[in-house]
Amino acid sequence: MPKLKKTSIGLDIGSHYIKFAELARSGDAITLNRFGVKEIPSNLKADKEKAITQLISQLLSENNVKEKHVNVSVGGQSVFIRFVKLLQVKEDKLKQTMKFEAQNQIPFPLTEVAWDWSLLDREEKGTKKAVVVAIKKNIIEDIISRLDSIRLSTDLIDVEPISLYNCMVFNEDYSREKLGAILDIGANTTNLVIFQKNNIWVRSFPVAGNRIAESKDQGIEEIIGEVERSIEYYFMQSGEDAQGGKKLDELLLTGGGSAIEELEQKLMSKFKTQAKILDPFRKIRISKEIFSDLETKKTVKNQLGVAIGLALRGMTDLKIEVNFLKEMISERHAYSQKVLYSRFSIAVAALTLICFSIFMRQDYSVKRLKMNKVDEMLEVYRTYEPKIKKMQDKEDVLMEKIDILYHQASSRAIWLDVLGIISEILSEEVWITDASGIVSMEKGGLARLDLGGKALSYQAVNSFVSSLKSSPSFEDVKPISSSLEVDEKTGEETVKFNITMDVVTES
Repeated sequence: MPKLKKTSIGLDIGSHYIKFAELARSGDAITLNRFGVKEIPSNLKADKEKAITQLISQLLSENNVKEKHVNVSVGGQSVFIRFVKLLQVKEDKLKQTMKFEAQNQIPFPLTEVAWDWSLLDREEKGTKKAVVVAIKKNIIEDIISRLDSIRLSTDLIDVEPISLYNCMVFNEDYSREKLGAILDIGANTTNLVIFQKNNIWVRSFPVAGNRIAESKDQGIEEIIGEVERSIEYYFMQSGEDAQGGKKLDELLLTGGGSAIEELEQKLMSKFKTQAKILDPFRKIRISKEIFSDLETKKTVKNQLGVAIGLALRGMTDLKIEVNFLKEMISERHAYSQKVLYSRFSIAVAALTLICFSIFMRQDYSVKRLKMNKVDEMLEVYRTYEPKIKKMQDKEDVLMEKIDILYHQASSRAIWLDVLGIISEILSEEVWITDASGIVSMEKGGLARLDLGGKALSYQAVNSFVSSLKSSPSFEDVKPISSSLEVDEKTGEETVKFNITMDVVTES
Protein backbone atom coordinates (compact mmCIF):
# COMPACT_ATOMS: atom_id res chain seq x y z
CA MET A 1 0.00 0.00 0.00
CA PRO A 2 1.43 3.44 -0.92
CA LYS A 3 2.28 5.85 1.87
CA LEU A 4 -0.56 8.23 2.72
CA LYS A 5 0.03 11.95 2.13
CA LYS A 6 0.11 14.49 4.95
CA THR A 7 -1.35 17.29 2.83
CA SER A 8 -3.15 17.38 -0.51
CA ILE A 9 -4.70 20.04 -2.76
CA GLY A 10 -7.67 19.44 -5.06
CA LEU A 11 -8.10 21.96 -7.89
CA ASP A 12 -11.47 22.05 -9.69
CA ILE A 13 -11.35 24.19 -12.86
CA GLY A 14 -14.93 24.81 -13.96
CA SER A 15 -16.34 26.93 -16.76
CA HIS A 16 -17.71 29.58 -14.36
CA TYR A 17 -15.70 29.14 -11.16
CA ILE A 18 -12.26 27.91 -10.09
CA LYS A 19 -12.29 26.10 -6.72
CA PHE A 20 -9.57 24.60 -4.56
CA ALA A 21 -9.44 22.78 -1.22
CA GLU A 22 -6.36 21.93 0.86
CA LEU A 23 -6.67 18.97 3.24
CA ALA A 24 -4.23 17.92 5.98
CA ARG A 25 -3.99 14.54 7.72
CA SER A 26 -3.19 14.07 11.40
CA GLY A 27 -3.56 10.46 12.49
CA ASP A 28 -6.96 9.27 11.27
CA ALA A 29 -8.40 12.79 11.14
CA ILE A 30 -8.55 14.85 7.94
CA THR A 31 -8.88 18.64 8.25
CA LEU A 32 -9.84 21.33 5.74
CA ASN A 33 -7.01 23.87 6.09
CA ARG A 34 -7.78 26.21 3.19
CA PHE A 35 -10.33 26.67 0.46
CA GLY A 36 -10.97 29.25 -2.23
CA VAL A 37 -13.43 30.08 -4.99
CA LYS A 38 -12.78 32.52 -7.83
CA GLU A 39 -15.30 33.51 -10.48
CA ILE A 40 -14.25 33.48 -14.12
CA PRO A 41 -15.42 36.71 -15.80
CA SER A 42 -18.04 36.03 -18.47
CA ASN A 43 -16.53 38.63 -20.83
CA LEU A 44 -13.28 36.70 -21.42
CA LYS A 45 -12.80 36.20 -25.16
CA ALA A 46 -9.24 36.41 -26.51
CA ASP A 47 -6.74 34.03 -24.88
CA LYS A 48 -9.43 32.72 -22.55
CA GLU A 49 -7.42 29.64 -21.53
CA LYS A 50 -4.39 31.80 -20.71
CA ALA A 51 -6.55 34.17 -18.63
CA ILE A 52 -8.09 31.25 -16.69
CA THR A 53 -4.61 29.87 -16.00
CA GLN A 54 -3.56 33.24 -14.55
CA LEU A 55 -6.73 33.28 -12.40
CA ILE A 56 -5.69 29.91 -10.94
CA SER A 57 -2.31 31.38 -9.99
CA GLN A 58 -4.02 34.42 -8.41
CA LEU A 59 -6.46 32.24 -6.44
CA LEU A 60 -3.67 30.15 -4.88
CA SER A 61 -1.52 33.22 -4.21
CA GLU A 62 -4.38 35.12 -2.54
CA ASN A 63 -4.94 32.17 -0.20
CA ASN A 64 -1.20 31.88 0.61
CA VAL A 65 -0.90 28.37 -0.89
CA LYS A 66 2.80 27.43 -1.10
CA GLU A 67 2.37 23.87 -2.34
CA LYS A 68 3.09 23.52 -6.08
CA HIS A 69 1.62 20.04 -6.51
CA VAL A 70 -2.14 19.73 -7.15
CA ASN A 71 -4.69 17.07 -8.06
CA VAL A 72 -6.97 18.04 -10.97
CA SER A 73 -9.89 16.54 -12.87
CA VAL A 74 -11.56 16.53 -16.26
CA GLY A 75 -15.24 16.16 -16.97
CA GLY A 76 -18.02 16.75 -19.42
CA GLN A 77 -18.47 14.95 -22.69
CA SER A 78 -14.72 14.86 -23.45
CA VAL A 79 -14.35 11.86 -21.10
CA PHE A 80 -15.39 8.33 -22.09
CA ILE A 81 -16.80 6.39 -19.12
CA ARG A 82 -17.79 2.75 -19.61
CA PHE A 83 -18.87 0.07 -17.13
CA VAL A 84 -18.06 -3.60 -17.76
CA LYS A 85 -18.79 -6.94 -16.11
CA LEU A 86 -15.93 -9.38 -15.69
CA LEU A 87 -16.26 -13.13 -15.30
CA GLN A 88 -13.99 -14.85 -12.83
CA VAL A 89 -10.51 -13.60 -13.66
CA LYS A 90 -7.30 -14.46 -11.85
CA GLU A 91 -5.54 -11.52 -10.25
CA ASP A 92 -2.43 -11.89 -12.43
CA LYS A 93 -4.59 -11.81 -15.60
CA LEU A 94 -6.74 -8.83 -14.58
CA LYS A 95 -4.53 -6.18 -16.18
CA GLN A 96 -4.48 -7.94 -19.58
CA THR A 97 -8.25 -8.52 -19.37
CA MET A 98 -8.92 -4.84 -18.70
CA LYS A 99 -6.70 -3.80 -21.60
CA PHE A 100 -8.74 -6.09 -23.86
CA GLU A 101 -11.98 -4.57 -22.51
CA ALA A 102 -10.62 -1.06 -23.04
CA GLN A 103 -9.80 -1.82 -26.68
CA ASN A 104 -13.41 -2.95 -27.18
CA GLN A 105 -15.09 -0.13 -25.23
CA ILE A 106 -13.03 2.95 -26.21
CA PRO A 107 -13.82 4.26 -29.74
CA PHE A 108 -10.20 5.27 -30.39
CA PRO A 109 -6.89 3.38 -30.59
CA LEU A 110 -5.34 3.11 -27.11
CA THR A 111 -2.21 4.82 -28.45
CA GLU A 112 -4.27 8.01 -28.94
CA VAL A 113 -5.85 8.16 -25.48
CA ALA A 114 -4.92 8.27 -21.82
CA TRP A 115 -6.98 5.64 -20.01
CA ASP A 116 -7.33 3.81 -16.72
CA TRP A 117 -9.68 1.46 -14.89
CA SER A 118 -10.80 0.52 -11.40
CA LEU A 119 -12.77 -2.33 -9.89
CA LEU A 120 -16.06 -1.28 -8.30
CA ASP A 121 -16.34 -4.33 -6.04
CA ARG A 122 -12.81 -5.40 -5.04
CA GLU A 123 -14.02 -7.53 -2.15
CA GLU A 124 -16.73 -9.39 -4.09
CA LYS A 125 -16.12 -12.94 -5.33
CA GLY A 126 -17.16 -14.29 -8.71
CA THR A 127 -18.37 -11.80 -11.33
CA LYS A 128 -16.86 -8.35 -10.85
CA LYS A 129 -17.68 -4.92 -12.21
CA ALA A 130 -15.20 -2.31 -13.35
CA VAL A 131 -15.19 1.21 -14.71
CA VAL A 132 -13.02 2.16 -17.71
CA VAL A 133 -12.25 5.83 -18.39
CA ALA A 134 -10.47 7.43 -21.34
CA ILE A 135 -9.69 10.84 -22.80
CA LYS A 136 -7.72 12.09 -25.81
CA LYS A 137 -4.05 12.54 -24.96
CA ASN A 138 -3.91 16.09 -26.33
CA ILE A 139 -6.38 17.26 -23.64
CA ILE A 140 -4.16 15.80 -20.90
CA GLU A 141 -1.04 17.33 -22.45
CA ASP A 142 -2.80 20.72 -22.58
CA ILE A 143 -3.69 20.52 -18.86
CA ILE A 144 -0.11 19.66 -17.90
CA SER A 145 1.22 22.48 -20.08
CA ARG A 146 -1.16 25.04 -18.53
CA LEU A 147 -0.17 24.03 -15.00
CA ASP A 148 3.49 24.10 -15.91
CA SER A 149 3.15 27.68 -17.20
CA ILE A 150 2.30 28.82 -13.63
CA ARG A 151 4.82 26.46 -11.98
CA LEU A 152 2.28 23.88 -10.85
CA SER A 153 2.59 20.14 -11.40
CA THR A 154 0.37 17.10 -11.01
CA ASP A 155 0.65 13.31 -10.88
CA LEU A 156 -3.14 12.83 -10.77
CA ILE A 157 -5.88 13.70 -13.25
CA ASP A 158 -9.23 12.26 -12.10
CA VAL A 159 -12.78 12.35 -13.53
CA GLU A 160 -15.18 14.95 -12.04
CA PRO A 161 -18.24 12.73 -11.39
CA ILE A 162 -16.03 9.98 -9.92
CA SER A 163 -14.39 12.54 -7.58
CA LEU A 164 -17.88 13.58 -6.46
CA TYR A 165 -18.85 9.95 -5.87
CA ASN A 166 -15.67 9.38 -3.82
CA CYS A 167 -16.43 12.50 -1.78
CA MET A 168 -19.95 11.26 -1.02
CA VAL A 169 -18.83 7.73 -0.08
CA PHE A 170 -16.00 9.02 2.15
CA ASN A 171 -18.42 11.30 4.00
CA GLU A 172 -21.00 8.48 4.22
CA ASP A 173 -23.61 10.98 3.05
CA TYR A 174 -25.83 8.31 1.44
CA SER A 175 -27.59 5.01 2.02
CA ARG A 176 -25.69 2.10 0.42
CA GLU A 177 -28.74 -0.12 -0.02
CA LYS A 178 -30.99 2.54 -1.58
CA LEU A 179 -31.01 3.68 -5.18
CA GLY A 180 -29.60 7.19 -5.18
CA ALA A 181 -28.24 9.82 -7.55
CA ILE A 182 -25.88 12.78 -7.44
CA LEU A 183 -26.94 15.68 -9.68
CA ASP A 184 -23.97 18.01 -10.22
CA ILE A 185 -25.18 21.14 -12.04
CA GLY A 186 -22.37 23.30 -13.35
CA ALA A 187 -22.49 26.31 -15.64
CA ASN A 188 -22.37 24.45 -18.98
CA THR A 189 -22.51 20.75 -18.05
CA THR A 190 -24.54 18.60 -15.67
CA ASN A 191 -23.10 15.32 -14.33
CA LEU A 192 -25.50 12.60 -13.14
CA VAL A 193 -24.18 9.71 -11.01
CA ILE A 194 -26.66 6.91 -10.23
CA PHE A 195 -25.55 4.41 -7.58
CA GLN A 196 -26.71 1.45 -5.48
CA LYS A 197 -24.45 -0.89 -3.53
CA ASN A 198 -21.47 -1.55 -5.82
CA ASN A 199 -23.30 -0.50 -8.97
CA ILE A 200 -22.64 2.96 -10.41
CA TRP A 201 -23.53 4.69 -13.69
CA VAL A 202 -22.46 8.11 -14.97
CA ARG A 203 -23.79 10.42 -17.67
CA SER A 204 -22.94 14.04 -18.58
CA PHE A 205 -25.20 16.32 -20.66
CA PRO A 206 -24.85 19.96 -21.85
CA VAL A 207 -27.94 21.37 -20.09
CA ALA A 208 -26.96 23.24 -16.93
CA GLY A 209 -26.95 26.53 -15.01
CA ASN A 210 -26.43 28.81 -17.99
CA ARG A 211 -29.41 27.25 -19.77
CA ILE A 212 -31.62 27.84 -16.71
CA ALA A 213 -30.40 31.45 -16.52
CA GLU A 214 -31.39 31.95 -20.18
CA SER A 215 -34.83 30.32 -20.16
CA LYS A 216 -35.84 29.98 -16.47
CA ASP A 217 -38.54 27.29 -16.07
CA GLN A 218 -37.92 25.82 -19.52
CA GLY A 219 -34.26 25.20 -18.60
CA ILE A 220 -35.30 23.46 -15.37
CA GLU A 221 -37.74 21.28 -17.31
CA GLU A 222 -34.99 20.38 -19.79
CA ILE A 223 -32.71 19.25 -16.95
CA ILE A 224 -35.55 17.22 -15.41
CA GLY A 225 -36.18 15.62 -18.82
CA GLU A 226 -32.50 14.67 -19.19
CA VAL A 227 -32.47 13.16 -15.69
CA GLU A 228 -35.66 11.22 -16.42
CA ARG A 229 -34.25 9.79 -19.66
CA SER A 230 -31.01 8.90 -17.89
CA ILE A 231 -32.86 6.98 -15.17
CA GLU A 232 -34.86 5.08 -17.79
CA TYR A 233 -31.66 4.14 -19.61
CA TYR A 234 -29.98 3.12 -16.36
CA PHE A 235 -32.77 0.66 -15.56
CA MET A 236 -32.82 -0.61 -19.13
CA GLN A 237 -29.09 -1.44 -19.19
CA SER A 238 -28.93 -2.63 -15.55
CA GLY A 239 -31.49 -5.39 -16.05
CA GLU A 240 -31.70 -7.66 -13.04
CA ASP A 241 -29.13 -5.60 -11.12
CA ALA A 242 -31.69 -2.79 -10.66
CA GLN A 243 -33.70 -3.33 -7.49
CA GLY A 244 -36.72 -1.70 -5.88
CA GLY A 245 -38.55 -0.46 -8.95
CA LYS A 246 -37.77 2.41 -11.31
CA LYS A 247 -37.66 5.08 -8.61
CA LEU A 248 -34.94 7.08 -6.95
CA ASP A 249 -34.81 6.76 -3.16
CA GLU A 250 -32.56 9.77 -2.60
CA LEU A 251 -31.20 12.66 -4.64
CA LEU A 252 -28.06 14.61 -3.73
CA LEU A 253 -27.58 18.04 -5.33
CA THR A 254 -24.27 19.81 -5.82
CA GLY A 255 -22.57 22.26 -8.17
CA GLY A 256 -23.15 26.02 -8.46
CA GLY A 257 -26.38 25.51 -10.40
CA SER A 258 -27.95 23.47 -7.58
CA ALA A 259 -28.58 26.73 -5.63
CA ILE A 260 -31.05 28.02 -8.29
CA GLU A 261 -34.45 28.81 -6.78
CA GLU A 262 -37.29 26.33 -7.30
CA LEU A 263 -34.95 23.70 -8.82
CA GLU A 264 -34.87 21.56 -5.68
CA GLN A 265 -38.65 21.70 -5.19
CA LYS A 266 -39.38 20.81 -8.82
CA LEU A 267 -36.96 17.86 -8.72
CA MET A 268 -38.59 16.56 -5.53
CA SER A 269 -42.05 16.96 -7.04
CA LYS A 270 -41.09 15.17 -10.27
CA PHE A 271 -39.21 12.21 -8.79
CA LYS A 272 -41.21 11.87 -5.56
CA THR A 273 -38.11 11.72 -3.43
CA GLN A 274 -36.29 13.77 -0.83
CA ALA A 275 -33.54 16.00 -2.24
CA LYS A 276 -30.66 17.48 -0.25
CA ILE A 277 -27.38 19.27 -0.82
CA LEU A 278 -24.31 16.98 -0.87
CA ASP A 279 -22.23 17.74 2.23
CA PRO A 280 -18.50 17.50 1.34
CA PHE A 281 -17.46 18.31 4.95
CA ARG A 282 -19.58 15.76 6.85
CA LYS A 283 -16.57 13.74 8.10
CA ILE A 284 -13.91 16.41 7.56
CA ARG A 285 -12.79 18.72 10.34
CA ILE A 286 -12.70 22.48 9.71
CA SER A 287 -9.70 24.44 10.95
CA LYS A 288 -10.44 27.37 13.28
CA GLU A 289 -8.86 29.84 10.84
CA ILE A 290 -11.46 29.25 8.12
CA PHE A 291 -14.52 28.14 10.13
CA SER A 292 -16.21 31.56 10.21
CA ASP A 293 -15.36 32.17 6.55
CA LEU A 294 -16.93 28.85 5.60
CA GLU A 295 -20.07 29.62 7.63
CA THR A 296 -20.38 33.02 5.92
CA LYS A 297 -20.17 31.58 2.40
CA LYS A 298 -23.07 29.14 2.52
CA THR A 299 -22.98 28.35 -1.22
CA VAL A 300 -19.42 26.99 -0.92
CA LYS A 301 -20.95 23.71 0.25
CA ASN A 302 -22.51 23.37 -3.22
CA GLN A 303 -19.23 24.07 -5.02
CA LEU A 304 -16.41 22.19 -3.27
CA GLY A 305 -17.52 18.56 -3.75
CA VAL A 306 -15.15 17.85 -6.66
CA ALA A 307 -12.21 19.70 -5.05
CA ILE A 308 -12.66 17.73 -1.80
CA GLY A 309 -12.90 14.44 -3.72
CA LEU A 310 -9.66 15.30 -5.55
CA ALA A 311 -7.83 16.34 -2.37
CA LEU A 312 -8.81 13.04 -0.69
CA ARG A 313 -6.81 11.09 -3.31
CA GLY A 314 -3.66 9.75 -1.70
CA MET A 315 -4.83 10.65 1.82
CA THR A 316 -7.14 7.66 2.29
CA ASP A 317 -8.43 4.63 0.40
CA LEU A 318 -11.34 5.63 -1.83
CA LYS A 319 -14.07 3.65 -3.56
CA ILE A 320 -12.93 4.32 -7.15
CA GLU A 321 -9.37 5.33 -7.97
CA VAL A 322 -8.53 6.19 -11.59
CA ASN A 323 -5.72 8.36 -12.90
CA PHE A 324 -5.17 9.38 -16.52
CA LEU A 325 -1.45 9.86 -15.77
CA LYS A 326 -0.87 6.33 -14.46
CA GLU A 327 0.60 5.03 -17.74
CA MET A 328 2.74 8.16 -18.16
CA ILE A 329 4.12 7.78 -14.60
CA SER A 330 4.84 4.10 -15.22
CA GLU A 331 6.67 4.90 -18.50
CA ARG A 332 8.65 7.63 -16.74
CA HIS A 333 9.71 5.16 -14.02
CA ALA A 334 10.72 2.51 -16.57
CA TYR A 335 12.71 5.05 -18.58
CA SER A 336 14.55 6.25 -15.44
CA GLN A 337 15.48 2.68 -14.61
CA LYS A 338 16.64 2.05 -18.17
CA VAL A 339 18.85 5.17 -18.14
CA LEU A 340 20.25 4.22 -14.74
CA TYR A 341 21.09 0.66 -15.81
CA SER A 342 22.64 1.85 -19.10
CA ARG A 343 24.81 4.43 -17.37
CA PHE A 344 25.89 1.90 -14.77
CA SER A 345 26.83 -0.65 -17.44
CA ILE A 346 28.87 1.92 -19.39
CA ALA A 347 30.60 3.11 -16.21
CA VAL A 348 31.52 -0.47 -15.26
CA ALA A 349 32.87 -1.15 -18.75
CA ALA A 350 34.91 2.07 -18.75
CA LEU A 351 36.29 1.35 -15.27
CA THR A 352 37.26 -2.16 -16.37
CA LEU A 353 39.17 -0.81 -19.36
CA ILE A 354 40.96 1.79 -17.25
CA CYS A 355 42.00 -0.77 -14.64
CA PHE A 356 43.20 -3.18 -17.30
CA SER A 357 45.18 -0.42 -19.01
CA ILE A 358 46.91 0.49 -15.73
CA PHE A 359 47.68 -3.15 -15.07
CA MET A 360 49.17 -3.63 -18.54
CA ARG A 361 51.37 -0.57 -18.19
CA GLN A 362 52.70 -1.78 -14.86
CA ASP A 363 53.25 -5.28 -16.24
CA TYR A 364 55.07 -3.90 -19.27
CA SER A 365 57.30 -1.71 -17.05
CA VAL A 366 58.34 -4.74 -15.05
CA LYS A 367 59.21 -6.65 -18.20
CA ARG A 368 61.16 -3.69 -19.61
CA LEU A 369 63.28 -3.53 -16.44
CA LYS A 370 64.08 -7.17 -16.88
CA MET A 371 65.13 -6.55 -20.47
CA ASN A 372 67.47 -3.76 -19.34
CA LYS A 373 69.12 -6.14 -16.94
CA VAL A 374 69.54 -8.59 -19.79
CA ASP A 375 71.31 -5.86 -21.81
CA GLU A 376 73.67 -5.21 -18.93
CA MET A 377 74.46 -8.88 -18.71
CA LEU A 378 75.17 -8.93 -22.45
CA GLU A 379 77.77 -6.18 -21.97
CA VAL A 380 79.43 -8.06 -19.14
CA TYR A 381 79.37 -11.43 -20.78
CA ARG A 382 79.90 -10.33 -24.41
CA THR A 383 82.60 -12.93 -24.76
CA TYR A 384 80.18 -15.67 -23.99
CA GLU A 385 78.44 -15.97 -27.36
CA PRO A 386 76.62 -19.23 -26.74
CA LYS A 387 75.05 -17.80 -23.62
CA ILE A 388 74.30 -14.55 -25.40
CA LYS A 389 72.50 -16.48 -28.15
CA LYS A 390 70.42 -18.29 -25.60
CA MET A 391 69.50 -15.00 -23.93
CA GLN A 392 68.58 -13.51 -27.31
CA ASP A 393 66.29 -16.46 -27.91
CA LYS A 394 64.65 -15.79 -24.56
CA GLU A 395 64.25 -12.15 -25.50
CA ASP A 396 62.45 -13.13 -28.72
CA VAL A 397 60.06 -15.27 -26.72
CA LEU A 398 59.36 -12.45 -24.30
CA MET A 399 58.72 -9.97 -27.13
CA GLU A 400 56.26 -12.38 -28.72
CA LYS A 401 54.39 -12.62 -25.44
CA ILE A 402 54.38 -8.82 -25.15
CA ASP A 403 52.85 -8.61 -28.65
CA ILE A 404 50.11 -10.98 -27.55
CA LEU A 405 49.47 -8.92 -24.43
CA TYR A 406 49.35 -5.75 -26.52
CA HIS A 407 46.81 -7.42 -28.76
CA GLN A 408 44.72 -8.28 -25.70
CA ALA A 409 44.86 -4.70 -24.45
CA SER A 410 43.84 -3.23 -27.81
CA SER A 411 41.05 -5.78 -28.20
CA ARG A 412 39.43 -4.44 -25.04
CA ALA A 413 38.73 -1.21 -26.93
CA ILE A 414 36.15 -3.04 -29.05
CA TRP A 415 33.76 -3.14 -26.09
CA LEU A 416 33.14 0.60 -26.25
CA ASP A 417 32.19 0.24 -29.93
CA VAL A 418 30.05 -2.80 -29.15
CA LEU A 419 28.20 -0.97 -26.36
CA GLY A 420 27.60 1.94 -28.74
CA ILE A 421 26.10 -0.37 -31.40
CA ILE A 422 23.86 -2.09 -28.83
CA SER A 423 22.73 1.31 -27.49
CA GLU A 424 21.60 2.31 -31.01
CA ILE A 425 19.71 -0.99 -31.46
CA LEU A 426 17.92 -0.73 -28.07
CA SER A 427 14.28 0.37 -28.22
CA GLU A 428 12.52 2.30 -25.43
CA GLU A 429 10.90 -0.95 -24.27
CA VAL A 430 14.21 -2.80 -23.64
CA TRP A 431 17.09 -2.06 -21.30
CA ILE A 432 20.36 -3.90 -20.46
CA THR A 433 21.13 -4.75 -16.84
CA ASP A 434 24.22 -6.96 -17.26
CA ALA A 435 26.97 -7.44 -19.85
CA SER A 436 30.05 -9.67 -19.87
CA GLY A 437 32.41 -10.89 -22.58
CA ILE A 438 35.73 -12.38 -23.58
CA VAL A 439 38.01 -11.82 -26.61
CA SER A 440 39.94 -14.48 -28.54
CA MET A 441 43.72 -14.39 -28.08
CA GLU A 442 44.23 -14.82 -31.81
CA LYS A 443 44.25 -11.82 -34.10
CA GLY A 444 41.03 -11.46 -36.06
CA GLY A 445 39.31 -13.99 -33.80
CA LEU A 446 35.74 -13.72 -32.47
CA ALA A 447 34.79 -12.18 -29.16
CA ARG A 448 31.98 -13.71 -27.09
CA LEU A 449 29.39 -11.43 -25.42
CA ASP A 450 26.64 -12.32 -22.93
CA LEU A 451 23.81 -9.85 -22.27
CA GLY A 452 21.16 -9.78 -19.56
CA GLY A 453 18.29 -7.31 -19.41
CA LYS A 454 14.61 -6.50 -19.03
CA ALA A 455 11.81 -5.54 -21.42
CA LEU A 456 8.18 -4.47 -21.30
CA SER A 457 7.06 -7.43 -23.45
CA TYR A 458 8.21 -10.64 -25.18
CA GLN A 459 7.67 -8.91 -28.52
CA ALA A 460 10.20 -6.23 -27.55
CA VAL A 461 12.75 -8.99 -26.68
CA ASN A 462 12.17 -10.73 -30.03
CA SER A 463 12.61 -7.43 -31.89
CA PHE A 464 15.86 -6.78 -30.04
CA VAL A 465 17.20 -10.27 -30.89
CA SER A 466 16.24 -9.77 -34.56
CA SER A 467 18.09 -6.43 -34.63
CA LEU A 468 21.21 -8.08 -33.19
CA LYS A 469 21.05 -10.85 -35.78
CA SER A 470 20.76 -8.36 -38.63
CA SER A 471 23.79 -6.37 -37.44
CA PRO A 472 27.10 -7.22 -39.23
CA SER A 473 28.86 -6.77 -35.88
CA PHE A 474 27.31 -9.92 -34.37
CA GLU A 475 27.11 -13.60 -35.28
CA ASP A 476 25.47 -16.66 -33.82
CA VAL A 477 22.98 -14.61 -31.71
CA LYS A 478 21.10 -16.99 -29.37
CA PRO A 479 18.47 -16.24 -26.69
CA ILE A 480 19.35 -18.31 -23.57
CA SER A 481 16.35 -17.66 -21.33
CA SER A 482 13.36 -15.36 -20.72
CA SER A 483 10.86 -15.09 -17.90
CA LEU A 484 8.00 -12.83 -16.76
CA GLU A 485 8.47 -10.81 -13.56
CA VAL A 486 6.00 -8.60 -11.65
CA ASP A 487 7.12 -5.52 -9.68
CA GLU A 488 5.67 -5.90 -6.13
CA LYS A 489 5.32 -2.13 -5.67
CA THR A 490 3.83 -1.00 -8.99
CA GLY A 491 2.34 -4.24 -10.30
CA GLU A 492 4.12 -3.66 -13.60
CA GLU A 493 5.14 -6.75 -15.60
CA THR A 494 8.58 -7.03 -17.22
CA VAL A 495 10.33 -9.76 -19.16
CA LYS A 496 13.78 -10.78 -17.90
CA PHE A 497 16.05 -12.25 -20.61
CA ASN A 498 19.59 -13.50 -21.36
CA ILE A 499 21.29 -13.54 -24.79
CA THR A 500 24.69 -14.77 -26.01
CA MET A 501 26.45 -13.92 -29.30
CA ASP A 502 29.77 -13.66 -31.12
CA VAL A 503 31.25 -10.21 -31.75
CA VAL A 504 33.09 -9.80 -35.05
CA THR A 505 36.48 -8.13 -34.47
CA GLU A 506 38.73 -6.53 -37.10
CA SER A 507 42.01 -8.21 -38.03
